[in-house]
Amino acid sequence: MTDSRAATSDDTTRVTDEDGHTEHPVVPGTTMAEPSNPEAALVPDWLVSSAQLGWRVLAIAVLLVVLGYITILLGTVAASIVVAIVVAAVFAPMVLRLRAGGHSRNGAAAIVWTTIILVAIGLLLLLAVAFLPYLGDFVSTLDSSVSDVQTQLAEVNAPDWIGTLLQDAVAQAKDSASQSFASWAGNVVGILILATFLIFFFLRDGDKAWLWIFQASSDEKREVITEAGDEALARVGGYLRGTTVLSGIVALTDLLFMVLLGVPMAGPLAGLVFLGGYIPYFGGIVTSIIVLIVTYSALGAQATLVMILLMGVRGVLVSYLVRPAIYGHTVRIHPALVLVVLPAGWEVAGVVGLFAAVPVTAVLMATARATVAIIRPAHPPSLPDLVPPWIDRVAQFSWRILISIALVALIVGVLNALPLMVVPVILATIFTAALDPLVEALMRRGRSRARAAIIVVAGGFLAIVGLLALAFASLFKQADEIAATANAGADDVDTASGGQLGSLTDVLESGSGQALQTIEGMSGALPAIITVTVLSTLLTYYFLRDGGELWQHILSHAGPDARSSINGAATRAFDVLGGYMIGTAGISFVGAASMFVIMVILGLPLALPVFVLSFILGFIPYIGSLISTLIAFLIAVAVGSTTDVVIMGIWTLVFNIVQGNVVSPMVYGRTVHIHPAIVLVAIPAGSAIAGILGMFIVVPALGVVAATWRTATALLGRSKQAKDKEPDDEADGPPAPASSVAAEGPP
Repeated sequence: MTDSRAATSDDTTRVTDEDGHTEHPVVPGTTMAEPSNPEAALVPDWLVSSAQLGWRVLAIAVLLVVLGYITILLGTVAASIVVAIVVAAVFAPMVLRLRAGGHSRNGAAAIVWTTIILVAIGLLLLLAVAFLPYLGDFVSTLDSSVSDVQTQLAEVNAPDWIGTLLQDAVAQAKDSASQSFASWAGNVVGILILATFLIFFFLRDGDKAWLWIFQASSDEKREVITEAGDEALARVGGYLRGTTVLSGIVALTDLLFMVLLGVPMAGPLAGLVFLGGYIPYFGGIVTSIIVLIVTYSALGAQATLVMILLMGVRGVLVSYLVRPAIYGHTVRIHPALVLVVLPAGWEVAGVVGLFAAVPVTAVLMATARATVAIIRPAHPPSLPDLVPPWIDRVAQFSWRILISIALVALIVGVLNALPLMVVPVILATIFTAALDPLVEALMRRGRSRARAAIIVVAGGFLAIVGLLALAFASLFKQADEIAATANAGADDVDTASGGQLGSLTDVLESGSGQALQTIEGMSGALPAIITVTVLSTLLTYYFLRDGGELWQHILSHAGPDARSSINGAATRAFDVLGGYMIGTAGISFVGAASMFVIMVILGLPLALPVFVLSFILGFIPYIGSLISTLIAFLIAVAVGSTTDVVIMGIWTLVFNIVQGNVVSPMVYGRTVHIHPAIVLVAIPAGSAIAGILGMFIVVPALGVVAATWRTATALLGRSKQAKDKEPDDEADGPPAPASSVAAEGPP
C-alpha cells in the first residue's frame, strides 16, 4: 500500500491509501508509527470539514447577535447615526458641488446643513398643519368607513369573512403602527436633536472619517472600498431623493383626485399617502386601499371606480415615465429581494424598519463585493473546500472581537457592581491629573510634595464640600419647583403655538420628571455621596504624594523596550485627563455664571439652583448645557414678561451656538483630541451603559483611549513579532503552523 499526505486546516496531516481512504491523522511533530489520537480515524472527512465551517459560522453569528443587542441597548445612538448618515447621503452632492465651487469645508457644510434644517422644519410644519391635528378624526373616519363597507357587503349578501378580514386587517395595521410609534416616540426628540448635530459633522468631515477608518489598508484596497462607498452613497441618496419626489407626486395627485371628487379628510389622507410612499410596495398598496375605503364609504361605488381609474392612469405614467427618469441607475435592487427585506425590517424595528430596510439593503449590496475583496487574504491558507478564505478571516476576527467585548462588559459590570470601590479610584485619578500642575507649582516655590499635596487637596475638598452644600441647600430643595416651572413654561409654549407642540411638551415634562427623580435619588443617597467624596479626596492626596513612586514601581515590571513607550502613553493620558477637567470646569462655570447673571438682572426666580444645576450639567458636553439653558428659558416663559422671554431666548440661542460650535470643539479637540461627532455619540452611549456616571466619564475615558491606543496596539504587535522571530523548539511541542490564520480556531 502506498500512502500520501494532505495538509488540513486543523494542523494535522491525514494519511490516505492509494484509494483515498483516510487511515488516521498525523499531528506535526509526531510520527506515523505513533499517532497522537488513533480514535480520530473514526471521524469522517465530511464531519471534520463541517465542523471547520460550523465553528466559523457560529462565531460570526454570535458576533452579529451581540452587535444587535448592543445596537438595541444603544438604540438612540444607533438611530441617530443611521438618520444622520441617510440624510447626509441625500445632500452630499450639494456639499461636493459647493466645495468644487470654492467654498470651504465649514462653509459648504453650513450652507447645506442650514438648507436641511429649513426643509425639515417645512416638512414638520406641513405634517403638523395638514395631518397631526386631524389624526383623531382620521382614525374615526377610517373606522366608520370600514363599518359602512361591512354593512354594504352584508346588503349584497357577500360572505361574512370578507368584512371580518377587512376589519381585522385595519385593526391590526393600526395596532402595529401605534405600538411601533409608541416604542420610538419617547426617543424621537433625542434622536432628532442628536442627528441634527451629527449631520453637520458628517457633511463636513465624512470623507476624512472614511479615510481614517481604512488608513491601515493598502492603497489598492482603500481604492476598492472607496469606490464601493461612493456607489453606496449614490444608491442611498438617489433612492431617497427619488422616493421623496415620487411620494410627493403620488400624494399631490391623490389630493387632487380626492378634492375633485369631494372625498372627506383629503389632507390627512394625502399626508398618509406621502409617508406610505417610503415603504416600497406595501406602503402604496395599504394607503391606496385606505383611500378607496374612505371614498367608497363617503361617495359610493361610482366615485370609487373613478378613483381607481385615476389611480391606474397615474400609476402607469409614473411607472413608465417618471420613475425611470428619477431613479435612473442609482437603485438596482431586485423586487424579490425587496419583498424579503421588508418583512425582516418590520420584525426588527416595526414601522421604522420598513422605512430603513431598502436603504440599508442598498448599502449592503453596494459594499458587499468590495468588503469580501478586502477581507479575502492575499495568500489563502489551507482550508477545506467548504470554507471560503474570507469567511475564515471574518471568523478569526469575530471570536477575538467577542472576547474584547466580553472584557469590556466585565469592566462595566465591575463598575456597576462595586461603585464605592471603583468610583473613588476613577474620580481620584481624574482629580490627580487636574491638580498635579498646582502641586508642581507649589513645589517650585520650595514646598515639599507632601505639603503641596495637602494644600491642593484641602482647597479642592473645601470647594467640593461647598458645591455639595450649595446643591443641597438650593437645588435639591427646589427641584420640584424647577420642574413645575419648566413644565408650565412648556405648556405656555404649546398654547402659544395653537397646540401644535403637544408632543414636545410631553417630552419636556417626561425629561424634567426623570431629572427630578435623579436629583431626588441623589439627595437620598447622601451617605454614599459623602463616602465617595471622602474616599476620592484621600486617594487624590496619596496619588499626588506617592503616585510617581507607585507608577515607577509598576513600570519596573515592564520590559526595557516597552518601558519608554508605556511611560509616554501614560503621560499623554495624564495630560488629557487634566486638560479635560480644567477645560470642562471653565466652560461649566462661565456658562452657569452668565446664566445666573442674566436671570438675576431679569428678576427671574430660581437663579441660584439653576446656576448649580447648570454647573453640574456642564460636565456633560453639549447636551448638559443645552438642557440647562432650555430649563432657564422655560422658566422665563412661565414667569417672565415678553421682554424677558425675548432676551432669554436670544441668549439661549447665541450661547448654545457659540459654545457648541466654537468653545466646546476647541477645548475638547485640544484636550481629549476627539472629534465632536464622537463626543456627541459617546454621551448617550455612556448613559445607556453606566447611567449618570457614564455620561460624566465617557469623554475623558475616550480621550485616554485616543491618547494611548496607538502605543497599545504597537506594543501588542511588537510582542507578536518578537514571538514570531523566536526559533522553534521542538522539545516544547509541535512547531508553529505555516499559516497562523489557518491554524487558529476557537479559543
